[in-house]
Amino acid sequence: MDADWVLATLNDVMDALEDGLSELEANPEAIDELLPQVLPAIYAKLNYAWNSRELGPQAIEQLDHDALIAFPKDLPF
Repeated sequence: MDADWVLATLNDVMDALEDGLSELEANPEAIDELLPQVLPAIYAKLNYAWNSRELGPQAIEQLDHDALIAFPKDLPF
C-alpha cells in the first residue's frame, strides 16, 4: 500500500468536506437543497480513497470509474 497515495486521497476528501461545509454554512437556509449535492461528492472521494488504496494511482487505469467510487464491499458495515 502506498502511504503517500492514501494520504493524498484522504487530503482530497478533507478538502471536499471543508468546501462542502463552507458552502452549507454560507447558505444554511438552502441546506435541504445543498446537502444532496455536497454529500455524494464527499462519499465518492472517501470510497475512491479506500478502493484505490492497494493500486494507488494505477487504480484509475485498472478499475472502472463506478467501481472506484462505489461503496466498498469489503468494509464491515
